[in-house]
Amino acid sequence: MNTSDFWNSVLEPDETLLWTGRPQPRLHWRNWRLYGSAPMAAAGLFAAAAIILATRGTGDDVWLLILPALLVLIPARATWRQLRTYEATRYALTDKRVLFFQIEGQKTRAKAIPRSALTTPERRNTVPPSVIFLRQDPEKKSAVGFDYINDAEVLLPHLEASH
Repeated sequence: MNTSDFWNSVLEPDETLLWTGRPQPRLHWRNWRLYGSAPMAAAGLFAAAAIILATRGTGDDVWLLILPALLVLIPARATWRQLRTYEATRYALTDKRVLFFQIEGQKTRAKAIPRSALTTPERRNTVPPSVIFLRQDPEKKSAVGFDYINDAEVLLPHLEASH
């Protein structure tokens, strides 16, 4: 199925597609929520092992470097899984809805949010930027939006027009 056939099958007859995009996170310190746990865990564990080896260790204590390497696999796996999810994610904005698609092989999961439910858009300083536009509870940190999109400057005017 080509791109135009896909959109023709998804959009309602009187709906106009305004923007499409996908997450494209980059390895950057601003993206610490995505990448931070694995490198920080690795650095901390290797530093602790190196200090132990330098101050009290012997040649037989090299196993202290293996244990941190194994423990780092836990946050690294979580980061890898999140990156795979982002790879399968597509975003769309129409004049009526915000659409999220997750395409994995032959299966596509979709989520639609009406534009009337959107709150004032907020740009997050990630690389590339993320745009948050739905916050259920202002007291909580949870929010919904398009993460790590390259063309936030194009998207923001469309979102701000609904307010």
